[in-house]
Amino acid sequence: MNLQWLNAPEADVAAAMARLRREGRPSWVPTVRQMLVHVNRCLMLWYLCLAWFTLAVRIDTLQDNRITTADVRDMAVVVIVFLFWCVGAFWLSRWSKRPPSPRSRITEWRQTLTALANGFEPQPTRRAHFRSLITVGNDETFFYPRFVADGIEFGNLRRGRGGGDIWRYLVVKLPVLMPHLILGSEAAGGVSKRLPVRVDPAQRLSLEGDFDRFFQVFAPERYERDALFVLPPDVMAALIDHASSFNIEIVDDSVVFFAPEAADYAKPHAWLAIDAALRGTAPPLVRTATRYRDENVPGQDGLSALAGSRTAVEASDQSWTAPRPRIGSAGQRLKLSDRRTGWSAVLGALGWFAILAFLYVVPGLFLFAAVMSIVDGH
Repeated sequence: MNLQWLNAPEADVAAAMARLRREGRPSWVPTVRQMLVHVNRCLMLWYLCLAWFTLAVRIDTLQDNRITTADVRDMAVVVIVFLFWCVGAFWLSRWSKRPPSPRSRITEWRQTLTALANGFEPQPTRRAHFRSLITVGNDETFFYPRFVADGIEFGNLRRGRGGGDIWRYLVVKLPVLMPHLILGSEAAGGVSKRLPVRVDPAQRLSLEGDFDRFFQVFAPERYERDALFVLPPDVMAALIDHASSFNIEIVDDSVVFFAPEAADYAKPHAWLAIDAALRGTAPPLVRTATRYRDENVPGQDGLSALAGSRTAVEASDQSWTAPRPRIGSAGQRLKLSDRRTGWSAVLGALGWFAILAFLYVVPGLFLFAAVMSIVDGH
């Protein structure tokens, strides 16, 4: 990996980006400033709620619905403070719409230039371009940063707007379709409970040597022997040496490396982890995939393929082209159960609704009740 731009002088980074005329972060990626705007609005609502509720309790309970000069003074102070706060909120909103700070832009530019120097194109998106445990379902998903090359993509993804799960990931295309295999990394927390689906533990497969100390392997029923073919000793050694920090999923014609939390692509460590997986792990996996055929599908075993090619050559002067390998229906997907259904999903939805209600609805209702209490009393 060419990592020169991660430590280059800021002036050189800015000059290089000016020559490229590249855009910054997409508008749909929230900034710290935009999050501060939402926090400020919530605090303003709670301020009004607590101030007017305190006044209402004092007037209705302690003063028998009599408004004194001190109450008028306090109400005026509450209103004046809120008006000044509104002015500050207006300027905070305008500030949030300004371009990112020079430091943030330099950070983004460093990772953009590093990607381009290594043949990757920055392409953030809000739509998944691959199937995986971390993209399953209809949740809104944000891919930023995202870097793409021929048959490769990697970056960070966030599921949902409300502080959803964040994953760092790498996807490498394989030459043929493969059975669905999951390798839960012990270093990355295994098949995490943070995933939207649950893997049936009955599909756990134990492999030889020390591999089980690093990965938990899951294979579809009747595909245990296929998993042994896909994961020969040299592939297992490569996974341990170069990708033990990632969970790994082989699905359709892709191998997906993923782990919890975002990677900082303005730092060398993130790029070196990607480089290790691409150079040390992907090549043996691709070589194994090239040789793999699902013999559970009629006509794909070695003898049938040889007979088919011989018949095709004898019946025609044209060269024979092997049909695209297929995977049997039983091997296409592991048995998974959706965590987003049942009581856990209901409780999660209720919890999120309760948080939103506490932040906005509760203070709004108490504010309305407090104001109406003062108004109705007089």
